[in-house]
Amino acid sequence: MKKTSSEKSYISFSTPDPINSIVSVFKVFPDGSMETIGKINSYYLLEEGCVLYTASDLESQQIFPSSTDFTEIENQFIQYAKEQSEKSFIEAMKAEAEKSTNRKESLRHIRNLKFKDFEFNKSY
Repeated sequence: MKKTSSEKSYISFSTPDPINSIVSVFKVFPDGSMETIGKINSYYLLEEGCVLYTASDLESQQIFPSSTDFTEIENQFIQYAKEQSEKSFIEAMKAEAEKSTNRKESLRHIRNLKFKDFEFNKSY
């Protein structure tokens, strides 16, 4: 499990699958819950005598350049988790702003109806 320095969020890795050597990557939230954010495939390069790691997202699209350094992939996933958190925070704020705008419009409409009803009853 790796801890980022600034936001104290964590990422965690599964043990490699014994059949295909795929490692799942999880973001660990402060409450201990986890969300899968990607996976790492490893390939042994016979000529170079090393392992090549390829990171992909949940749709199996490669998201970082392949590397022979697992720590580099790990650091990129930390940054990826941070960006995903920021993106979801911004989307949540936009949704709240839209909800607030819709509520303002509804309240304005209700006030206008009450005012019209008041003016109508006043004329009788």
